[in-house]
Amino acid sequence: MAPEDPVQQEIDELIKSNPVVLFMKGSPQMPQCGFSATVVGILEDVLDDYHTVDVLSRPEIRSGIKEYTQWPTVPQLYVKGEFVGGCDIITEMAGTGELYDALGVELPEVSEPTIKITDTARDVFSDAPCPDDQGIRLTISKQFQYQLGVGPINATDFRVSDNGITLTIDRMSAGRADGLTIDFESDGAQSGFRINNPNEPH
Repeated sequence: MAPEDPVQQEIDELIKSNPVVLFMKGSPQMPQCGFSATVVGILEDVLDDYHTVDVLSRPEIRSGIKEYTQWPTVPQLYVKGEFVGGCDIITEMAGTGELYDALGVELPEVSEPTIKITDTARDVFSDAPCPDDQGIRLTISKQFQYQLGVGPINATDFRVSDNGITLTIDRMSAGRADGLTIDFESDGAQSGFRINNPNEPH
């Protein structure tokens, strides 16, 4: 960092004066790229408060943060003044539990959830290609938004089986998954998985 560069000085001050800082596209309420949305979703599960900087509204910060870290992409996460990583690294660290250590947060104690998979959902899952080192992942955000797809299996994940199908569920999602049912409905042009979750707020 050049000491006379005001942008680099501002970035340095932001990083050093906030315990957790995320340089991202958009805001936590309205992320402007999928990678930023992914990291926000992870942090929202773990932390009550953290600082964000919208690089889209500050082009000089957008280019400056890449120079500061020598890291070519955004989002970028800093914890206690240290660069932690971008979206792929944060996602991997969340899966292994390392992110909790970095943030000084205890890994949540949760029980393995029970789920129900209907016959129609089972048939669709059975037809889906899934590499040996990956699994069918179910993710449930704090706002009860669902993601269902194929992804890597992490050390801290639960592997929950029903009706011949095994789902991979991360620890934060597991506390919101107990008792849910996954069905698949096909009605002409409209088809897709349907999730009935008794844990959703009413």
